[in-house]
Amino acid sequence: MSGLPGSACVPVRMDTIADKDARAPREGTLAGFPISWIPTLVCALVVLSSRAGAGPIEAAIMAAMRLSDQPNYSWVTTVSDDARTYEILGHTIRGGYTRAKMPAVNSLRRQLGRGVTDTQIDFIFRGNVACVIETEHGWRRPDELPAVPLEDAAAPDHPVVVGLPGGSGSPPGPAAIRGSIVRLPRPAKGNGPRAYSNLQLGISHPHEDLGVIVASHDSLQVEDDVVFGRLTELAAKLLLVRDGQETITPVRAAGTFKLWRRGDLIVKYQVTLTGTLTVHLPTGRRTLEVSQISDTVLKEIGTTTFDVPEEARIRL
Repeated sequence: MSGLPGSACVPVRMDTIADKDARAPREGTLAGFPISWIPTLVCALVVLSSRAGAGPIEAAIMAAMRLSDQPNYSWVTTVSDDARTYEILGHTIRGGYTRAKMPAVNSLRRQLGRGVTDTQIDFIFRGNVACVIETEHGWRRPDELPAVPLEDAAAPDHPVVVGLPGGSGSPPGPAAIRGSIVRLPRPAKGNGPRAYSNLQLGISHPHEDLGVIVASHDSLQVEDDVVFGRLTELAAKLLLVRDGQETITPVRAAGTFKLWRRGDLIVKYQVTLTGTLTVHLPTGRRTLEVSQISDTVLKEIGTTTFDVPEEARIRL
């Protein structure tokens, strides 16, 4: 798709950088349009507005949308939710691939045999949901990892050795992933339920986040190089629950945002979210009140490079 005449923002689909995998669950929508089309819609609106004279708000929106034009970029996101603080280190390139270091959700972490404090697990995503994880035996999809029942950990210091699935009679591998001999603690006992972490298996790209923010906000103000405002409930829900989360449903959500601009690009943004989620857990369905703050710093815009191993490409 070509850019609109006279526009610095090329209205390409978001999935030129992060294509949705055909096997991925539903894609979120905004006003009936797929999330991947948000840059096209916003760019068109901004260009039409700019013909009447661009003001600071239009310039801020253009700066936010320029990230989707870039062939590649990297980012660091720090998330503080009700249960933990963790980092996501991401690198994305045009063509649909994203490499990230991030924690794994508990169910996947147990399959990998990783400890609770091991938060730097290597993933490669194609789109937002389909992914492979780096193990000592190569790249594996989540559905290729063995199930490890929690009841196998008979004591708090019981070591669990996880092997890769194999043919009939094949012995388990020495370890499914680096450092996979771990000690799994028993669930803590207390009077109330554990705090819930909204960590999800999936990746949310900054250019998609920015697209949701500028396409669906209740208010937006500009002061010098800082843009801030309040999200619509729909935008807050989309940012609180990522694509592909079949066991998590946002019931309500609210949020605010703050963007920092340098020149014609956004270099940092913060999103504060609160909401109510319906979560389907192994113990049953729960309704949870959640809150989180995420700070994202963008870097190496246009200069990010990384290789996607052939094994990972085949499995994705």
